Amino acid sequence: MVIAAFGLLDLLGAAVLLMPGMNYHGLSILDALFTSTSAVCVTGLTVTDTASSFTRHGQYVIMGLIQIGGLGVMTISTLLFLTIGQPVKISHKIFLKEAFLSKHTPTLGSLMGTIVLYTFVAETAVGLTLTFFFLKFFPPEEALFQGLFHAVSAFCNAGFSTFHNGLYPFKENAFIMFAIMAAIMMGNTGFAIAYEIGEKMFKGSRKPWSLHFKLTMYTHIVLLVAGTLCFFFLERNNVLSGMNLSTKWLTSLFHSVSVRTAGFNTVDIAALNDDTLYIMLLLMAVGACPGSTGGGLKTSTLAALWVTAVSRLKGHRKATVNRRSIPDSTIQRILVLFTLYVSAILLSHLLMMISGRNHSFLQSSNRFLATLFESVSALGTVGLTLDLTPKLNTTGKIVIICTMFVGRVGLLSLVSALTQGVAKQKPYHYASEDIMVG
Repeated sequence: MVIAAFGLLDLLGAAVLLMPGMNYHGLSILDALFTSTSAVCVTGLTVTDTASSFTRHGQYVIMGLIQIGGLGVMTISTLLFLTIGQPVKISHKIFLKEAFLSKHTPTLGSLMGTIVLYTFVAETAVGLTLTFFFLKFFPPEEALFQGLFHAVSAFCNAGFSTFHNGLYPFKENAFIMFAIMAAIMMGNTGFAIAYEIGEKMFKGSRKPWSLHFKLTMYTHIVLLVAGTLCFFFLERNNVLSGMNLSTKWLTSLFHSVSVRTAGFNTVDIAALNDDTLYIMLLLMAVGACPGSTGGGLKTSTLAALWVTAVSRLKGHRKATVNRRSIPDSTIQRILVLFTLYVSAILLSHLLMMISGRNHSFLQSSNRFLATLFESVSALGTVGLTLDLTPKLNTTGKIVIICTMFVGRVGLLSLVSALTQGVAKQKPYHYASEDIMVG
């Protein structure tokens, strides 16, 4: 159901973008599909310039696709059913609660209300803030559109921009940068975290923070701080040279926030050091928090893998942290997800390498790193590129379209849908036999 819904929206978006009045200079079917997929999957990779290739109507369509893709087709359809008083399928209820919350919520209506209110408040607040600062550069109507578009794009971690040079001209404007970062963080931190904070702030809940909250936020903050420090010290004599100290730290913080699925940039990514790109690859692969608008392997997955390894080294039979044990069934799903995620990156990268010209290593001009960066960016729905996306051939575009789609729908959802009714849990198991490891 999820795959079909996203696929249908993808095709519908491409068809609308091909209509007269939506684009300038004509748009190929493949490029329309690429743009629609990137918007629905909140990735931000583009083969054409959004500012110059699409009319204002086309840009509104892209913003709508980003919004629907960010919240999820299932969320939007369930909200419509609730609004008109129609019953919602049990499978939809289970999917939504598992997708957005780490623990039980009283009703589906409560969950939908939280998501809609959180999204509306966040996007409106950031949109109006950006509009206020954009008034210094644009007429009121243009400032309002740019403010709302970038608020939606940032909250949904899409990375689309309707400026020719993206956010580069505003890199020294701390107010605009912090507004964009705030939207990104509110989107990629996750609705489960927002729900717990809301319960404590507005309902006076005295329940202790859940293990999910602690693991997710700890990993979230550590990655944010580590990314900022690495970017600053690795690039201080490269792309950051010539900037004053405050702008250097602002730029470093912005890219640490953005690299984990948002995809905005204020420096030329292709001009970064290899060391920095390697760090960015790791951060893109981890991605956002679960139950959020962002993609990637997810912070809780990384935390659980680390906890499992440390617990084993300490002699625990189960993954143990904060005097709590993570269920074996959860660890098994995490291991499956990690295996599939790494396999998807390797497959996408292999196909990207094959789709291009075959050169020797000395003549490849870092093509290996560029295609790997592109694959990780697409699967993690990040949207950063080493200037490779606009140069993709037909095969390369199809590979990235599929990679973005799989990254947004989710590998576990994809496998679950493909094996539903076939791979039912067996009521037996075979005799055990050990193997050598390491």
